[in-house]
Amino acid sequence: MNVALRALSWAIRFFWIITLAFAVTCVYSATLIRVNIGEPTMTSNGEEFQVMLPVIFDNKGYYSIADLNVTTLIADAETNQISKAMTYIAQIPPQKNATVFHNVSLSIGQIIAHADYLFNDSNLTVHGMVHLNYASVVPLGVETNKTIPWGAPLSNFTIGIPTYSPYNSTHFTADVPISFQNNSPYFSVTGTLRVEIFNDEHQPLGSGVVPVDVLSSDIYNGGTETLINAASLTERGQIHVYAETGMFNYGPLVMNFG
Repeated sequence: MNVALRALSWAIRFFWIITLAFAVTCVYSATLIRVNIGEPTMTSNGEEFQVMLPVIFDNKGYYSIADLNVTTLIADAETNQISKAMTYIAQIPPQKNATVFHNVSLSIGQIIAHADYLFNDSNLTVHGMVHLNYASVVPLGVETNKTIPWGAPLSNFTIGIPTYSPYNSTHFTADVPISFQNNSPYFSVTGTLRVEIFNDEHQPLGSGVVPVDVLSSDIYNGGTETLINAASLTERGQIHVYAETGMFNYGPLVMNFG
């Protein structure tokens, strides 16, 4: 009986020694894990942005990393969620490192549906979250934020005062100057600018269209020559401008004159 009790006592002690040793080494090993989230890069295929977020795991500990989940949320300047993506890795063995290239798709149309992103430079925020199980028993997590600069394709969009030239006895030619800078590093502004001119009674006087092809970082200085009815012309009126491209359509941009 005493032998059995002694054996049980030693077994319990051995169990607690093993458990304590595992807990200590597990906690210590967990402190050896290094997680680095690199700078996100963004590319475009014409309809979507692909955001690639490199996440580097260096498991210098004694146990495996399991059930690794990388989650990203991309939000606009008003913290509205635009996109979400997840990447799962089953296991990273001890004394190994791995780089996870986490990809997120982002609709261009969804971003520039907000007029502010057409005309003003801003930032998109990438919220990165990593969750894992260490040694299959210890849950760990880390979170970080990164920003991606957003360049407005119609930055500093300006409509100038129209100038008039005689065309014939019944019509004038109205020259409407337009300028903007394409601050987007991801796509060109290729399409047309359409101008409509109205008098102070909101009667249409005429319209004109000009093609545009503005590369990233380039400035557009141009405008349209619009044939207008001289009899309906008034000192005051409105100019409506529509931007119509393969990436986005927007308008009217309204400017009062006179």
